[in-house]
Amino acid sequence: MSLKLNLKHCIKAKEYLLWTPDEGDCVEVGPEREKLRLPQIPLPIHREDLEEGRPSTDAVGRGVYDYLRRFSDDPYSLQYAELLRDGFSHYLADIGAQILMLDHKEVDAAYIRRGLMFSELNQCRPHLLKALGYLQRSLENLPDNPTTLNYLGQIDHLFGDYPAAGRRWQGVIDQVADPATREAFSQKIKGLEPENAPEAPLVDDLEAIGEAMSLYGRGEVEEAKTILEVLEESSPVPREFPSPEFYYFLGMCRGKAGDQAGAFEAFERSLALEPEYQPAIEAKEAILDGKGF
Repeated sequence: MSLKLNLKHCIKAKEYLLWTPDEGDCVEVGPEREKLRLPQIPLPIHREDLEEGRPSTDAVGRGVYDYLRRFSDDPYSLQYAELLRDGFSHYLADIGAQILMLDHKEVDAAYIRRGLMFSELNQCRPHLLKALGYLQRSLENLPDNPTTLNYLGQIDHLFGDYPAAGRRWQGVIDQVADPATREAFSQKIKGLEPENAPEAPLVDDLEAIGEAMSLYGRGEVEEAKTILEVLEESSPVPREFPSPEFYYFLGMCRGKAGDQAGAFEAFERSLALEPEYQPAIEAKEAILDGKGF
């Protein structure tokens, strides 16, 4: 643990300097260049942005945003998020949008990883509602932004508001020229038709995974296993958001419930999605070595 902390400290020291604004110091933000008073706390600024003295408005927003993405456990993280909310909403909208990217492996900032942990999924509804607010605020400034429309469509889809999702994604089609992108969103809209769309909102099943994790943590393994096996059989979530963690968790539940063969199968499916997923590798090897659970 100390090694990790030391490494994190080195990264911070190499890439950022902490700059504390003077009392009453302001920056001008937004289209109207409104004055925003900066909090009198150390603000992380990229080193190169402080070479000429006081950082620019853009340097403040960029530094706080980049830092918060990587070090969301900082003691000032709440104040940094509030600063982004009040003066740099386009950055905060991006954070909210990335929370939704459940099926994109390249999104790996620490706060996003925590948001995708199964133990957090029983709180995904309020997280999504917060993201919805950030994105809608961003849309007020850029009403035809296809990226924001896409993410809002994803939220609508998760909540089961398929007409709204279709309107958002049609807005994306109207704004982009690339044929492949237009076709991809046309297929997404087709998937919202009554014969194709999930009967229940996907957010319900995501919360069910979080509930299963809570049950598992309390030692109620059979109950957790039952929830996950029902989801595996009947929910579109494993297909919509293919995740090695889902099958690893299912395997652990099966293993602790005495179903070694079922656990091995689940770990195999986990590794089919991500061959280097270490927890599944180790769990599978434990079964092969006769160590069990």
